[in-house]
Amino acid sequence: MSYEFTAECIPEQLTTCVQDSVINCFGTMFGEAPIPVEEVRSSVGEGVLGIISFVGDITWLLMVTLPKKSAESLALKFAGFELAYDSPEMGDVVGEVANVIAGDIVARLAKDEIKVAMSLPTIMKGHDVEPLLPRGIPTQLMLFKIQDDEIFVKVAGAREGVGKKPGT
Repeated sequence: MSYEFTAECIPEQLTTCVQDSVINCFGTMFGEAPIPVEEVRSSVGEGVLGIISFVGDITWLLMVTLPKKSAESLALKFAGFELAYDSPEMGDVVGEVANVIAGDIVARLAKDEIKVAMSLPTIMKGHDVEPLLPRGIPTQLMLFKIQDDEIFVKVAGAREGVGKKPGT
């Protein structure tokens, strides 16, 4: 199966893999699978972002953003108790959610004989926050809904030669 990036787009196989992982992981963690939303707005507003990088046969970034209201609601369901949005634990929850999704993605890619290693999550909090990406790399933004909660997932490719394959 081909997971080749082009300058214009993320491989369809990878976006499908990410989408399936988000639906599976949130369904397992929260008892309800999120629904992909066709029309994605680009502004998240105030939120918490978990970033995981993947290196190996393909090199790319996964960014999972929870808007403030969704972060508070999903953190309650995830942790079993209320967490203040401004608490350090909120970053831990979003990091762990991103980590669970990333682990599922690694397992799915391995079934297609694509070897990747994932980083620990990096957490950012703010208004419409995301890392500055190099010009010309492909990105794809996805939006999912669980009841009134929103989950933004962005996939960003990397330039050829960036990263190192596991085991080399």
